[in-house]
Amino acid sequence: MQDFVVPQTDKALGEVRLEYAFQLQARYDPPQLSRTPKGELRYQDIASGEVRGERLRATVYPNSGGQYDTVRSDRIRDVDAHFILKAENGEWIYLEHVGYRRPDGYYRAIAYIDASTQGAYDWLNNTTFVVTAKESADQRQVDFYYYVAN
Repeated sequence: MQDFVVPQTDKALGEVRLEYAFQLQARYDPPQLSRTPKGELRYQDIASGEVRGERLRATVYPNSGGQYDTVRSDRIRDVDAHFILKAENGEWIYLEHVGYRRPDGYYRAIAYIDASTQGAYDWLNNTTFVVTAKESADQRQVDFYYYVAN
């Protein structure tokens, strides 16, 4: 069997910079909890929300998604959140982000966004976003901050 060899390249990967894009404020119903072999399953329906940024303004379509967390034995929450947004111009946008939240509140995720390729928000389709968040004490509101990774 031949050894694995990393190919040589003269292309520089470059430095990754983060540029603020927008904020999504989500309001949730109370969490629903159940035990699974992988940990505690924590689900919350999204009640409402809004997105505010220079290039994107939208509302979170009510009951269009939710946040699906698995709380591991080390109390880290593996996060998988889904939203349907309605932009001010009427376009629909699907947004999902996956990542983790530590007990100290540290939150990191990567967002995946689907928008119309014929619309004003096509730029979202091929953009990589890093997400941070701050959760309210009652866990019913989360402010997500989206940064473009350039």
